[in-house]
Amino acid sequence: IDQAREVLLEAAKRDPNVSRDPAPVVVLTELGGSSVNLEVRVWIDDAGHERPVFVSVLEAGKKALDRAGIEIPYPHLQL
Repeated sequence: IDQAREVLLEAAKRDPNVSRDPAPVVVLTELGGSSVNLEVRVWIDDAGHERPVFVSVLEAGKKALDRAGIEIPYPHLQL
């Protein structure tokens, strides 16, 4: 959890549209059946940029997790 949190925080901080104060945070939102769910929360100065920043931070976070070797778990179904 700590490594994933750090990777996601650094990715969010690199986005130029993400406010530095208050700083981005990553919170644990759920312990799922086959996952640990984290949520990245950021502040932006212009509400008109909400969707583009959401997409940018989401994409940067996924790429950063991939580079760090952190995989997203997918449920397995055994028949």
